Amino acid sequence: MTPYSNLPARQFWKTGVQPFTSSTIEEIYTPKWPIEGLRIATAGSCFAQEIARALREKKHNVLDVEPPPSGVNPKLANRFGYGLYSARHGNIYTSRHLIQLTQEAVGQVHIAPQLYVWQRDGRYYDAFRPTVEPSGLPSSEEVVAQRHDHLNRFKSLLSQCDLFIFTLGLTEAWFHRATGLVYQTAPGVAAGDFSSEEHEFRSLGFAEILGDMLAFRDIAKSINSEMRFLLTVSPVPLTATAEPRHVLVSTVRSKSVLRSVAGELAESFDDVDYFPSFELLSTPFLGPSLFEANKRSVQRIGVEAVMRSFFDAHEGVIVSAQTDVAEVKTSKEVVCEDALLEAFAPR
Repeated sequence: MTPYSNLPARQFWKTGVQPFTSSTIEEIYTPKWPIEGLRIATAGSCFAQEIARALREKKHNVLDVEPPPSGVNPKLANRFGYGLYSARHGNIYTSRHLIQLTQEAVGQVHIAPQLYVWQRDGRYYDAFRPTVEPSGLPSSEEVVAQRHDHLNRFKSLLSQCDLFIFTLGLTEAWFHRATGLVYQTAPGVAAGDFSSEEHEFRSLGFAEILGDMLAFRDIAKSINSEMRFLLTVSPVPLTATAEPRHVLVSTVRSKSVLRSVAGELAESFDDVDYFPSFELLSTPFLGPSLFEANKRSVQRIGVEAVMRSFFDAHEGVIVSAQTDVAEVKTSKEVVCEDALLEAFAPR
């Protein structure tokens, strides 16, 4: 007898080298609690849009506190940031962006308009979500009004949701040098103008990201003590890195840190769970690559296989519940603002 003699099959390597596109990998994910009947909020990097879409297709109660105007077709609505997540904040790539938004929404920080209103070609943009109005707004006052409305809605989302699903996406971020405010994307990419004197680049480390996520959990629980959290890590590689090294090295560094943070949180708290979408899509031992030819976009068959693993795991922990689910139509396209960096790539 050895300490390994009676371990379950899932703990041995041979169970980790089986293709899973046609069937799920048994016991790769064991949910901590059922999600049936929960009011769910989704946020994070662009892969989180796939999770939100799959949950809606399964008729789970995915909240939407900023729905599109009536009659707008799904593709156009998505282009303007509607229906992608439970609030119209666009992609939240970093933990620092998440905690900054949350602190602003609950009134812990107050950001002056001159720090977030960007101008380009006579149009005005919100620096923290510059792509939700692709053509900008006609005045800075409208940017401010929209932001105040968005913050109120995000705060209401935290009070309403039972489960907050967040996909960790990036460690690299751009900051306002004087205040430490973090942007969604680098200034000058979607809007605004880049200045090396005004803006600075930083790659967040494990302790910083863990601190951000703990702070977010504390605020969320102070608003809604029963809230639970489900973390995933985006499998999508970096489009570009601002570090002076190869993008492959930065990608592995970034994903490794994010996965470590997610694991630390899930292992430390009963109300935090982790779903291994990153492992299912990024592990080369599970059969053919599930990425498109660019090795960055996930194939539809890969997304479907990952979500099948998620829902199959939850079949064993479903509780009986009836929920009124609002029908939210979304485009099949995933909106990734960081893909705009392709425009800067050498030809």
